[in-house]
Amino acid sequence: MRSEKEVRKLREELERITGFISEFGTDKEFEAVTYACAVSDALTWVLGEITTEQFLSDSYLDMEKLKRLIRKIEKRVGKELEEYK
Repeated sequence: MRSEKEVRKLREELERITGFISEFGTDKEFEAVTYACAVSDALTWVLGEITTEQFLSDSYLDMEKLKRLIRKIEKRVGKELEEYK
């Protein structure tokens, strides 16, 4: 397991990099770092700076949207998530 100090350092570096690209880069350049933004959000949750409820909301992970997508896919392909391993 990583130390809290290591996780904080990585998150701070990611926020600095993505902030710089967001402020000074083009839209296309920012698209390239959206995964880094998601990782930064996850680290914020791991560090306990946002609640699990917040993290699962549409502001971050958006579990409700993912569940809607699952229901749509289940109808389309005739398989259920519970069957998936």
